[in-house]
Amino acid sequence: MSFQDLDFKTEPVGAPRPESLPGRRASLPVWTFAKISLAASLIMLLGFSVTNWQPSAKAANSTPKSARLHYSLPLPEPTTRVPEVDSVPSDPGDDPWITVTIKSGDTLASILADHDIASTTTHQIARLNEQTRSLRRIQPGEKIKLLRDADGRLKQMKYVPDITRTLLIQRTGDQSFESQIINYQLQAYPVYREGRIESSLFEAAAAADIPEDVIMDLAGIFGWDIDFSLDIRQGDRFGIVYEELYKDDVKIRNGRILAAEFVNNGKTYRAVYYTDPAGNSDYFSPDGKSMRKAFLRSPVDFRRISSRFSNKRWHPVLSAWRSHKGVDYAARSGTPVRAAGDGKVVFAGTKGGYGRLIVLRHGGRYTTAYGHLRGYARGIRSGKKVKQGQIIGYVGSSGVATGPHLHYEFRVNGVHRNPLTVKLPEAKPVHSAYHSHFEDNTRVYLSMLRLMDRRLAQNSQ
Repeated sequence: MSFQDLDFKTEPVGAPRPESLPGRRASLPVWTFAKISLAASLIMLLGFSVTNWQPSAKAANSTPKSARLHYSLPLPEPTTRVPEVDSVPSDPGDDPWITVTIKSGDTLASILADHDIASTTTHQIARLNEQTRSLRRIQPGEKIKLLRDADGRLKQMKYVPDITRTLLIQRTGDQSFESQIINYQLQAYPVYREGRIESSLFEAAAAADIPEDVIMDLAGIFGWDIDFSLDIRQGDRFGIVYEELYKDDVKIRNGRILAAEFVNNGKTYRAVYYTDPAGNSDYFSPDGKSMRKAFLRSPVDFRRISSRFSNKRWHPVLSAWRSHKGVDYAARSGTPVRAAGDGKVVFAGTKGGYGRLIVLRHGGRYTTAYGHLRGYARGIRSGKKVKQGQIIGYVGSSGVATGPHLHYEFRVNGVHRNPLTVKLPEAKPVHSAYHSHFEDNTRVYLSMLRLMDRRLAQNSQ
């Protein structure tokens, strides 16, 4: 994979792309075209370096919100890609379509009845197949389009749940109905953003014009290596290459992160999105190691650590020196507690000073424990299998506790280890048979991230 049509430009957010402007054609003198070609060649020879794109080291403060770095290049196919069709069958020339905007309380039956369509037709459509059963869950603001024939019978119907999908229902020659889902493929454009943390990650993201959902995805990618509640430092930096998804030159939403870099306390972490030939997708480091770990570092969203792992701690309730073989995360009562890794529930009940306790076994070597719970998630019982990140219980203060918090323990071969510092086992890396494919399909996105390193090096000189 190689760069195609490398294009560095500053454009106002929301400005139409050049190719979307009707009737506009480029007409350049030969000497001007030669200059542009020479400049492009120099950029290629210099390794696509950009020296004056952003002179300040504080990217979050100095990048105008309208600044955008676009690369026109091939993108990997989405893992949930739907089959495309040429178009919706064209509307008959003079047959008027009736467009209905769904209101609160509307049902398919009430909408069709309002337009004098027989209840038998409603019954046929509702029982047609799994696609039409979605009409039971229509939502206010969505649209339904109706087309009737000369006798007033329903000929075609379109249900538009969102801008990318249409459910088409049409009458056949034998007066029954058939349906199909029509999917509209969005155009994906990669965008590069970067920021520098002065006070918080979210303030730095806002200053760099990075959407909130994208920065949440960034925290999820690096969440196994960086504790974003405790490890963030002033001066930390990050860069993101992510997709913006368009339909007819109108931005619909943000897509996935393609590559990301985070410099935390001087240590650099990089991740890139990769789909292997078998269709498996995940985030990996540049050398092919999975960014995921077998365990989450923190199984709960907490306000502070109220007590750390220690061999000798003054117990605030028992008023005695005791070892503390876990970490206490202070959090609001009722805060969800998540499984730190895939595993099986081996205990869910009340146990002494732990109060309500859940113990999970992860393979043959690892167990995790979650104490002082207020209650258990539905279905959590001994023998139940759970997935990493699944809610298993809720923060409380049962047992011997001074206030609501989660007591979390991590054991290796039955021996307690400090959850904050223990080396977490990694998930599976890129399969050895796919190394060349991995390098070919991630090189372009990692090259985008190197722009940040080059500018930082130039600014430090």
